[in-house]
Amino acid sequence: MIGLGPMLLSRLWLAALAVQAAEPSDGKIWYSIAAAEGEVLGHASRETGPAPGGRRIVYESEIRVTEMRDPTTRIAERIVTTLDEAGRTLSIEDYSQTGLSWSRVEAQIAGDAATIVRVTPSERRRIRVALPPGVRFDGGEGLLAAWDPAATPVLEFQNFNIGALTVERITIEIPPGTMADAQGGIAVLRKRYEGGELRAVARLLLDRERRILAVMQPMFGTSITTRVTDEESATRSHPPYQMLRGAMTRSPFRMSGAAVRGHVRYRFAFRDGIEFALPQTGEQKVTARPGEVVVDICAACGPGLPTDPASLADALRPTTWMQSDHPRLQAIGAPIGRQNLSGEQKMTLLIERAKPYLFDVNFAGHFSALETLSRRSGDCTEAAVLLAALGRAAGIPTRVASGLVYSRERYHGVSNVFMPHSWVVAYVDGRWRSFDAALASFDSSHIALTIGDGDTRSIMAASQLASLLRWEEMAEVRARPGP
Repeated sequence: MIGLGPMLLSRLWLAALAVQAAEPSDGKIWYSIAAAEGEVLGHASRETGPAPGGRRIVYESEIRVTEMRDPTTRIAERIVTTLDEAGRTLSIEDYSQTGLSWSRVEAQIAGDAATIVRVTPSERRRIRVALPPGVRFDGGEGLLAAWDPAATPVLEFQNFNIGALTVERITIEIPPGTMADAQGGIAVLRKRYEGGELRAVARLLLDRERRILAVMQPMFGTSITTRVTDEESATRSHPPYQMLRGAMTRSPFRMSGAAVRGHVRYRFAFRDGIEFALPQTGEQKVTARPGEVVVDICAACGPGLPTDPASLADALRPTTWMQSDHPRLQAIGAPIGRQNLSGEQKMTLLIERAKPYLFDVNFAGHFSALETLSRRSGDCTEAAVLLAALGRAAGIPTRVASGLVYSRERYHGVSNVFMPHSWVVAYVDGRWRSFDAALASFDSSHIALTIGDGDTRSIMAASQLASLLRWEEMAEVRARPGP
């Protein structure tokens, strides 16, 4: 059971969110959403108009996906941003629906904080996010018209992200060697960061007035482009997009069973000069070199995540995606945490407790641990989020690792491929170890690219970061025979 839904599908409106039409006046603007192969995923729109005491901007998107013989799933999103007469953001409402499942997020902006309420059929959760001075809510769109790259090569600012429920750092720059086209248009690179960690990359196509005409987001196995178009073209009927086929990439080598159970060394170069740091887990050691990175994976290759008290405490706290303080999750995890067992045994037992809630495989969307208990379906991302939440409920520090995994056997008609995947890293018996509730076991084909708390952004980031790596070498490392 390998899950790919959120890698390609969650928050696709983020691309449309920053796309601006040639005439940013009142009215409705339409966009098409398509994969690199030309396959249409869906459409989006943005409508701007007056509202009592100010203005209102409404973003809507809809995509239709399927997998093999499964029914078509509709994934829709509606975001309403309300501004006062001076253009200051007052509130943001985000309603999303995947099939019959839904969630609603409401953010009230006042002074130096955003008060956010997230509601699902399973719970209602309220959080407060501090807003730094000068924080933006438009992804930097309003800065582009006056941007002079010669004077300021890199635009850098803080931006509130309603999807991630946090403030992120964004940079926009013109890549080296980029030239304007005949009409004066130019492509720029936008990067989103969580602290110092790269979380998203997109290429923006600007016209000569620095208005955004298209956004291309690289994804492992494909890319997603959101482009300004007309209503008829945007809403034209199309077959549902095949999810899994679009997120698989052939392995440069066929890996044997013995190799993945042992020690594998990968060497990657960075595409387009976009370098980023890979995480080091208990099984993954990362050696950075100029323009490339070497990754060694085996049972005890890596140094593990930090083990200082603050880091371990952070890996125990409940979050919006892992509600380990909720009575339903406590009822499953806490009794196991009190048993006289090793940490490894507790995690193994928690995997067994999680399995009944993952019986129905569903690849579309991304859901929290509590939602998964109610839906009783999901893919590897739901498996990882649920297991990590149960671990925290049992008193075991956990994080969610996302990256790639190898499939040697035929899977949905394709074999010998790498595909996006998520699993759990847990601090047990004095060290960090990986546990995979979806595939039942961890092996050396699990390449971690992000570590997070089961949030959509960190999981989707892994697919984007994977697209920035170019395989240079992959080899089995064998111990030298003794004398």
